[in-house]
Amino acid sequence: MVKNSIANNFNPEAYPDRQDYLDYLHRKYNDFQPEDRLKEFFNLFEEKDILLTTSFGSSSIVLLSMVSKIKPALPVYFIDTGYHFEETYEYKELIKDQLGLNLIEIHPEETKHQFTRKNKTWIANHDLCCMVNKVDPLEKIKRNHKVWISGLMAHQNANRSGLRIFEKSKGILKFHPLLDMTREDISLYKFIYQLPENRLIHKGYSSIGCIHCTKKGNGREGRWAGTDKTECGIHI
Repeated sequence: MVKNSIANNFNPEAYPDRQDYLDYLHRKYNDFQPEDRLKEFFNLFEEKDILLTTSFGSSSIVLLSMVSKIKPALPVYFIDTGYHFEETYEYKELIKDQLGLNLIEIHPEETKHQFTRKNKTWIANHDLCCMVNKVDPLEKIKRNHKVWISGLMAHQNANRSGLRIFEKSKGILKFHPLLDMTREDISLYKFIYQLPENRLIHKGYSSIGCIHCTKKGNGREGRWAGTDKTECGIHI
């Protein structure tokens, strides 16, 4: 449910289906800095309706740091695909303790996960592996929320360059508070607040996903390298 502080020109209950309402939100929040966007956002939506997810990848710490200062008790969902790097699991524990995250781990259905493991599904069918281990587990959580905070940024790839701060996607409203942050902005934020990084960054991994489908490289060029795939499926 949207709080009553919303502008009088719009019907709060209609927000998922009203493009003019989304246009209004985009214009309003476009003038804010990322942290101010989050502050305004938490005044607008009920906490119980908000979904926040993280991969503990190369830039995850920035959004988690901002949210932890504003809504420290907000649940943070981590999709444990079973295929993360050991460095990512270590980083998860480090950040959980440092920021005091209310972390909730979700997992794929065990039988289906074991199928992908035994058949090495990531070799022949990347999309199916992502669907079983990442997309399906998240879909079950999304059903219980109305708005999803996402850390996507426009500079990351062509698919993300056309995003807006607020968008409706598959029945849920997505909020991209970091959308216009550049690589330099991310690095500066980490430096100012002395935030730790996933150790894989210093080994040449700019974007970090599952171990079988992530290689060293700049930007997201190491994700599903050698294929046409650019997204795991949860953001499309």
